[in-house]
Amino acid sequence: MSVVCCNSWGWLLDSSSHIDKDFQRCVCYNEANGLEENTHFTCCFKRQYFNILMPHMQQSTAMSGFPLDSGKHDSAEHEKIELQTRKVRSVVLEGSRALLEAGRQCGYFTEALTESQTISTPSESTSAHECQLAAFCDLAKQLPLSEESPVHTLSRDGQNPALDLFSSITENPFDCACEITFMRERYLLPPRCRFLLSDVTRMDPLVNSGDKFDLIVLDPPWENKSVKRSNRYSSLPSSQLKKLPVPALAAPGGLVVTWVTNRAKHRRFVREELYPHWAVEVLAEWLWVKVTRSGEFVFPLDSQHKKPYEVLVLGRCRSTSDHTDRCSAVNELPDQRLLVSVPSTLHSHKPSLAAVLKPYIRREPRCLELFARSLQSDWSCWGNEVLKFQHCSYFSRHTDQEPTSDTLQRTHSHLQSTGLLETPETAR
Repeated sequence: MSVVCCNSWGWLLDSSSHIDKDFQRCVCYNEANGLEENTHFTCCFKRQYFNILMPHMQQSTAMSGFPLDSGKHDSAEHEKIELQTRKVRSVVLEGSRALLEAGRQCGYFTEALTESQTISTPSESTSAHECQLAAFCDLAKQLPLSEESPVHTLSRDGQNPALDLFSSITENPFDCACEITFMRERYLLPPRCRFLLSDVTRMDPLVNSGDKFDLIVLDPPWENKSVKRSNRYSSLPSSQLKKLPVPALAAPGGLVVTWVTNRAKHRRFVREELYPHWAVEVLAEWLWVKVTRSGEFVFPLDSQHKKPYEVLVLGRCRSTSDHTDRCSAVNELPDQRLLVSVPSTLHSHKPSLAAVLKPYIRREPRCLELFARSLQSDWSCWGNEVLKFQHCSYFSRHTDQEPTSDTLQRTHSHLQSTGLLETPETAR
């Protein structure tokens, strides 16, 4: 269950269990034979990536003196930022206290550990896969886009062309997760997912598919000085974000949610430039609060170097009169809600918003994540690292026990009902 508990302040989330629910039934897929129905197994995201036992070490006094937003502001702007910071602090402090207490009452959190008790904790990077997908996407810009169809669907019998993830949308239509091989690496695709692996300049298959999405979530690679210094991650200038085809992809009245860093400059850009440019009305701001497994903030709340929270800006595409009724059928977005969870130690591995946003979008919605680094069942995802956290090295694999005759019969019936196995009647 991804939502551990909720109250008027927001939600306490368990990200690892949300990931695991998509991989309770996995099968291997290869281009020659399709689904290998006799190789059922279960996968779980490795717990070491959510094993944050203690708050991160404080930076030196000299380092912690730097403000989060080093841009120059006049006195009025500075006062406005300070007022916003105090308001956020109050919400985080009071709301988190209530959600954390609810989590403790249901036994979700562990007891706080001392530093000596955590010496044997596995390093966050012990088995992290070195992702080369972004580099492959740069090279693939020379390849022609698919002219036949913008969507390449995995077939049950494997009688289709070799997987070409760079020039078209790839779809796993099955109710089970599929393990595929791509560029000699193995990846797990959740059930009923779609994705496009491409550079930002090659989003045409997504636009040409004709899909209109009721929910679009963006996690942009914001520019900042530490990223530039490290040279580990690519970033995108704010001006380039305006060129994303969000208006062409969003359904009227669709919900748009953008992850924003704690820099006031980025938050202001989304609210005052980006959303108005897309004809999106800003309706709310939520906060993702990051805590340890014992329920402590991962960074001090008053730290000037790093905060234990990140911001989400939520808005809706302006509707025409024809779509007013559909928009009024969903709940009104509340402001200043909290998402509290133990974060992943992996860079930019955000928690899923699927469960918490469900009341604010229509039933059976079409959902899209832009700049995604992982996949979700029943979602479409795009990014130049969209398969990054689907690599099999991030998962523990458990082969199912030898099935009994009853289990085989149930599996056979399930495969027939889902269309994965033909009956004599359907074969004719």
